[in-house]
Amino acid sequence: MDRRTFLESAALLLATTRATAGTHVPLGLQLYTVMPLLEQDFDSTLGLVAQIGYREVETIGAFGRDPAEVRDLLDKHGLRSPSQHMVPGNLYDVFNRLTRKELSFDEASRLWQQEMALEHVEPMIEECIQRARTLGQKHIVWQILWPQQMQTRAELEKFCRALDKTGEICAREGYVLNYHNHSAEFAMHDGVVPYDFILANTDPRWVKLEIDLYWAVKAGADPTQYFLRHRGRYRQCHLKDGTADGAITVVGDGIMKFQPLIKAARAAGIEHYYVEQDGAADPLKASRQAYEYLRKIS
Repeated sequence: MDRRTFLESAALLLATTRATAGTHVPLGLQLYTVMPLLEQDFDSTLGLVAQIGYREVETIGAFGRDPAEVRDLLDKHGLRSPSQHMVPGNLYDVFNRLTRKELSFDEASRLWQQEMALEHVEPMIEECIQRARTLGQKHIVWQILWPQQMQTRAELEKFCRALDKTGEICAREGYVLNYHNHSAEFAMHDGVVPYDFILANTDPRWVKLEIDLYWAVKAGADPTQYFLRHRGRYRQCHLKDGTADGAITVVGDGIMKFQPLIKAARAAGIEHYYVEQDGAADPLKASRQAYEYLRKIS
């Protein structure tokens, strides 16, 4: 370990000790986890989420509903929503059909990129800002980089320009744009690692990060090193778990070492921590188990 790395690690350890003295992280739930139940009974599902103990939730837009009605239901159940994942236009319907396996990944990718065309970010983000204003949210998350968008440096440069423009519009209106990762961004494409390329080629003033800790770790990345190198850019995170063979599982049942990761995230200034599980057999049971487990260790 060289001297610079040692000093950075020591500084993070000191900040971690100070940041974790006597308080729990504010655990939230990415409502994608319970999306099938929301589609059946939106009101009752929010009530059950609140009964578990969650007080923060992250939305997928307004789930194809009137944002004012969603806000009323959140308020009814004592929930606040700091953040939304962007679903402008008809994108929520595309996402919902993909979740129900009515669309192939390739078809969803094509439709998604049509709805979120990089050449038309202004009307797209203005719609998301209006929704965020009604829902009382601060953060707006660009949640995916599709395979076609990271095959060449030219495509990545185009994507970074769109992120910068979107983030600048958000900041001007008092909101914060976050970029959310999956695992593919950490593999080499056209001589670069797309995640690193995005960090290096977007303006830290306009583009912040919502790190999905599981996808990063699964790809072989070390989130704590990213926290050290890019202080001030990480604002939110997703907490999900996986088995040794790569299957997503209930938080606490897998291989993720959440305690040190959460401590490092707190020291890095992350404000919001959302449990998320893709395709849970029993979404409410999984959400409760995750909440109880993380409350004990964080």
